[in-house]
Parts: sequence; C-alpha cells; structure tokens
Amino acid sequence: MDMLLAENSPIRQQLLEQKLAQFKDPKLANVLSAFIRCSVDLYPCANEDYAQLGNSRLGGLPDLPVGMDYPMTLVGREEMLDGYVESFGHTREFINEHWREDWQDDWETDEAHLWDWDEAAQAFRVPMQFIAQLNCSDLKAFQSYLPREGRLLFFLERWRFSEMLRGHVYYVAEDQQLKSGKAIAELKFDDAVCANYEYEEAYQLQGIASIKMIAPDMINSDNPHLVRLAKARLQALPEPQQAMVLEALAVVDDELVPEWQNQLYFFDLMKMNKHGLIPGQILTQAQWAALPDWQSSNLQALLVAEQPLPYYDGIASINGHGDSRYKAPELHAAAELGGNAEDYLVLFKAVYSEHSMQLNFIIHRDDLALGKFDRIYCIYDN
Repeated sequence: MDMLLAENSPIRQQLLEQKLAQFKDPKLANVLSAFIRCSVDLYPCANEDYAQLGNSRLGGLPDLPVGMDYPMTLVGREEMLDGYVESFGHTREFINEHWREDWQDDWETDEAHLWDWDEAAQAFRVPMQFIAQLNCSDLKAFQSYLPREGRLLFFLERWRFSEMLRGHVYYVAEDQQLKSGKAIAELKFDDAVCANYEYEEAYQLQGIASIKMIAPDMINSDNPHLVRLAKARLQALPEPQQAMVLEALAVVDDELVPEWQNQLYFFDLMKMNKHGLIPGQILTQAQWAALPDWQSSNLQALLVAEQPLPYYDGIASINGHGDSRYKAPELHAAAELGGNAEDYLVLFKAVYSEHSMQLNFIIHRDDLALGKFDRIYCIYDN
C-alpha cells in the first residue's frame, strides 16, 4: 500500500471522492488516483516569537539541538572571488590584474565583508539559509510517512551568482535538548553574494490534511515516469482502451471544475496565508471587515463572514507536486542522484524569497522510510 497516495488515507476519502467525481470515465478517475497525493498544507498561524521550542516554523532561525552548531558552507577564496566577479560584473582578468595581497588581508579581517575566515580550512564560513522546521509529532495525525516524532530542519546553500541549489535536511530526535533560535548569535551574511531574504520574517505553522493532484498535462513524454505510472493503472485493459484513456488525459483539464482559489491572484493567497486565515476555520467579522484594506478587487465578495474559510494552498506543503521547466522535479532529482524518478517525492515545498518562488526539497522514498536525510535535491518551480 502506497502511503503517499490519498486513496490510502482514511481521513481523505471525502476529499478524494469530491475530486474524482468531476471525471465521467471511471477508468480515467482510476488513473488520476495514482497522482493524487496524501498531502499536508501548512499555514502561518502566528508571527514567531520563539516562546516555544521545536514548533513548526517557516523562516527566522531554527531551534537547534544542544551541541549542534549553525550549519555553514566552506567556500574557498577562488570560489568566493568568482562569486564577486559575477555579482558585480567584473571580469576574472580584472580581478587578477587588480587583486593585491594586502586586499586579501583586508578582506579576511574587515567586518564590512561579513564573512568568517577559517584559517585551518583556508575557506570562508558562509551560513546556510534556514528555511523551516517541522514538528513531526504535531503532524503525525495528518500522514503516516514522516517520522512519528522529532523535528526536521530544512536548510539551503544558495549563492546569488549561481543556479546551484544544495538542500540539507537534518533530523533531530525527540529526546534531544533544544536551544532557542532566539539565542543564536547574529549570523554574518553578505547580501552582495549570499541571498538571505527571509532571515527576519518568521511564522509559526499549522497543518491541515489535504490532497494535491498533479496537473494532468504533466503526464506526457517529457515525464516518462508519469506515463509509466498511468500505464500501470491501465494494464488490465486491452491496448486500444489504454490508448483511449491516455489520449483523454491530454484534454482532461476541460473537465476540471475550477478551484475556489483560482479566482484570486497569487499575492492575495499569500496575504491570506500571512494574515493567519486557515481553511476550515471560521472567518470572523473583524477579519472579513479588514479584507478591503488589502486592495483586492474581489476577495471580500468571495468570502463570507462567520463561515468556514474555503481551501486554498498553504505557504508550504508536504508531499505535493512541482513543475520545474515543464518537468516533474523528481525527474531532475533522479538525474542528479540516480534511480527512478517515480521513487522520489517532494518532501517539502515552501514559498521562498522576495519573488515568491516555490522551492522543492526532493527525497527518495526509501531514504524517507529509513529516516535518512543526507541525500536531498533542491529545485525551484518555474
């Protein structure tokens, strides 16, 4: 039984039935069931004040276990120089011509450069970007594939001058003593090279059980692993019927009823997230009255005071789908880490950076089952 699919989640049966009721052909509905995930959406429920230890959190600073230093990346002098070359538009020849030994000394000691120099490693110690921490105990009621307790900490190596993304996930056992993120000494970032957009903005997160279906037009030859999954659902049918169902997938979007959130702009959905509006909760009269202040043309008309809020995407999610250059992000992960794309999943997705890009942390399902988080692939949706 695949625990990642909504069809195997008792608490999602009503959501799944509502989704599949849109499709007239039961064979088509059966195929699409293979692409509807047992997901968890995460919403800001309060600004982070660090009064709690180990709660689910997006942005800010992590609650690290006692004895664990804040994660750093070692960046050599030449690599750092290449970064400045690209960031400021200089050529490498210009740097080589004008670079002097005394500049190196100044660079390594001048606090204006905001880097820690590790003499032994002959490299700069660059802080990783903290993305989020998840309290697995608080989320275990919504899914059965994450660890039952403990915390997951998500970090990112990211250099503004490069497309390179390296994600890191650390598991912290339940019995490990934590130290508050508020107690972490101020980290040294140089925004000219190392981006850290969400450093000061932090939210406490609350989860809800949800389902997420892949966009059907992703099931095509660009994503052969998705075609294989679809064909696996059809193997009992004669070849001509299989072909008919696969052809129907190409136009199935015409049958889909638009979701409530499709009536809104992305920035409205982000405002709803950041104002603590959580699907299923009652929208108070005070919250409803404040909606026009957001300067949305239709948000107030779409919401009803003293009624439950309709579903919309959270600012972060677990076990969802992605779309990276018209390919599933799992396909990119398999190309980088090896194995089959169908054996990877989007462990965590978060809206990240001032451009509201969506960042995916990809993991192999065998690694997740074993509680191993040392092989992570990161990629943006775009």
